[in-house]
Amino acid sequence: MWQKPPAVLCLVAFCGLQAVLAIASVTLGHPFLNYQPPYWRTLLIYGCGAPYIGYLCWRQAPRARFAVYVFLSVDLVRASRGGHWGSLLITLACIIAMQLPVFRAAYPSIHPRDVSLRLRRMARRSAPTDGHLHSQPRL
Repeated sequence: MWQKPPAVLCLVAFCGLQAVLAIASVTLGHPFLNYQPPYWRTLLIYGCGAPYIGYLCWRQAPRARFAVYVFLSVDLVRASRGGHWGSLLITLACIIAMQLPVFRAAYPSIHPRDVSLRLRRMARRSAPTDGHLHSQPRL
């Protein structure tokens, strides 16, 4: 049976929990943690952004690691501006955890060299099999 690494499950659960807590905060009308008014920002960041990042993490997309760092940076800024020190510590712990070998194995860093190699491989796959780039008749 095919299983996801624990690092993937942790990030997907974290993103899912962010979305659930944000929607609960808006529904109940009770601000807590970073889920403060104006609620349109809360729903945009945590209700829409977090599930999308969770989806990227689940698929182990090449840019998932970058997306998680951007999301955690936004969360860090919101926590520090709002004075939510508990949330700030949780976010810092997540950023530090992203440096662990388990997370690096599940979500390797992207280097420009790797991207160019991937693009060349994709170009080779889509190249014609007869070796000619243009389908002109030979004389």
